[in-house]
Amino acid sequence: MRASEVMIADPVVAAAGATSSEVAALMRVKNISVVPVVDNPKDRHYLGTISDRDIVARCVGAGHDPTDCSAADHARTDTPIVKPDTELKGFKIAKQLDNDDHHVRSTIVVLNGDKKVVGFIPHPEEIPGIEVG
Repeated sequence: MRASEVMIADPVVAAAGATSSEVAALMRVKNISVVPVVDNPKDRHYLGTISDRDIVARCVGAGHDPTDCSAADHARTDTPIVKPDTELKGFKIAKQLDNDDHHVRSTIVVLNGDKKVVGFIPHPEEIPGIEVG
């Protein structure tokens, strides 16, 4: 099974300059908890990934004002990245823990050859053949 077969095509993204507050509002409206962060919504060049938990723990919890922090300020760069034609059977992703707790985060961002976000796989542990560990 290839990434293109299971990915969400043309996913919701957050612009790097959007505030954490704006990203949180976007997540609430779209009922999502993780988004790729891109240079701008038109070009969609991947910079990182931000989750609702990142906003709470790394922005608000650290005493920052979410109306002053940008998505780029708290974006993670450790999210697995694949191309649309990547074979997922046997694909392994490391278990990623948020901060010091045991909340497991696992997502995969799908990029084309120009490093443009073309897809998103939000729960790869639910796809047969992918190993998280």
